[in-house]
Amino acid sequence: MRSNVTKHIIVGIIFVLSHVLIFQYLTILGAFVDPVLVFVLWTALRYNRTEVLFFAAGFGLFQDALFDIWGINMFAKTLTTFLLYKIIARNSNVRLLTWQVFGFVWGAAILHNVFYMAFSNFLDTYTYGFSPIILLVGCSTYTAVIGTILFILKGDSN
Repeated sequence: MRSNVTKHIIVGIIFVLSHVLIFQYLTILGAFVDPVLVFVLWTALRYNRTEVLFFAAGFGLFQDALFDIWGINMFAKTLTTFLLYKIIARNSNVRLLTWQVFGFVWGAAILHNVFYMAFSNFLDTYTYGFSPIILLVGCSTYTAVIGTILFILKGDSN
């Protein structure tokens, strides 16, 4: 196993734990952040499609295990990553502007949340105690803001 992969697996675990320990309590009008989605989108800049899908499935399942919603995040993150990988990989060598990063993360978060709601309704096992509008608009916007802040702080380094 390459050292970069090991390092990014550890960073991904830290992102999942940060969601559980910090971000689930930092809500704004019921909207919450999904830092794991931001991390999975970021890994698509550095790895091929198969590795990114494994990252999305693994960290999504780990996130589901900690929130006791087995499989919903895993499927939503994997499907979102599968559909958006070509767009992300095409822009891996280009320095994006801040508003472009915000727009892309916002669109990816909306797509992820649509899949999340669809899988939740299909399974009819888990009922979420908030409005779908808050999930689609609020959570997506909050995730895009955090993703953009991380993009600004991260810079061009690996």
